[in-house]
Amino acid sequence: MKKKFQVQMIKIKGDKKEKEEAPNKQKEEEKENEKNLKKMKNIGELEKLIDYKYNENGELINKKTGKKCGMLNKQEYDLVGMYVQKYVENLIITKFDLNILYVPNKDNNYEKRDETIAQCKILTTKDFLTNPKCLILIQGTGVVRLGQWARSVCINENLNLGTMIPYVDKAIKNNYSVIIMNPNERKDFKTEKIIKEFKTMEKHSVYVYNNIIKNNMNIKNIYIVAHSMGGECTVEILLNNKEDLMNKRIKKIAFTDSVHGTDYLKLGKEGVERFRGIHSDGVRAGVVAGIRTL
Repeated sequence: MKKKFQVQMIKIKGDKKEKEEAPNKQKEEEKENEKNLKKMKNIGELEKLIDYKYNENGELINKKTGKKCGMLNKQEYDLVGMYVQKYVENLIITKFDLNILYVPNKDNNYEKRDETIAQCKILTTKDFLTNPKCLILIQGTGVVRLGQWARSVCINENLNLGTMIPYVDKAIKNNYSVIIMNPNERKDFKTEKIIKEFKTMEKHSVYVYNNIIKNNMNIKNIYIVAHSMGGECTVEILLNNKEDLMNKRIKKIAFTDSVHGTDYLKLGKEGVERFRGIHSDGVRAGVVAGIRTL
């Protein structure tokens, strides 16, 4: 009996060990899959691996059935998510003929890629350097990248709700320049090296504002639309550039589901009063609340 008991115990321990090792193995496989996906720079490679495409209404549909995208398993979601990222970036650049800037940059030549350092991309309209009115778009935290508000909305709803496309379109039609930040990109888009200067979303946002927006004296009127954690990024920009708030260079701020908390109280009595007077709160990314502030 004792021997049988010992054998059963060994088996149980073995099962336990396998159960403990299984999640780790799964995590390793997921990391490897993610790494392989990121190597696919050509959107055509991703299109061949998925069963979905975007229709003329910006809805992700099944290539065969034409039905909207349904439930996806983890592997499918990763593939589709990477496709959405590249699709939206390509679409917003080509649709509005946007410039690509590379940040950070050692010699302030932001239009030129510096292969010696880790960089990420941000986008601007062609008239960014000369237009007196500028709209800044700052997304929330998570997997979203250039031009996206919410990846899940891009997948399950449509691109009008899930991306910044309606905002850019409205801004251009009303003679605003646009700059799209990319605060979630912490690694170089080619080499995967860590961007040391951008350890947080706030650091990315403050860097872009201080180095690209603030010193452009042609910009007289600044408008900001920020979603979720983008609200905290906005407050950090204000704390580092209080003069632009107080001299009314920053005209209006629209938050959608912002999580900026009470850090704005550090602006002081007059700063808080000014901040409260120019910002509004929307319900969620993709609503027209931000557009109405223009």
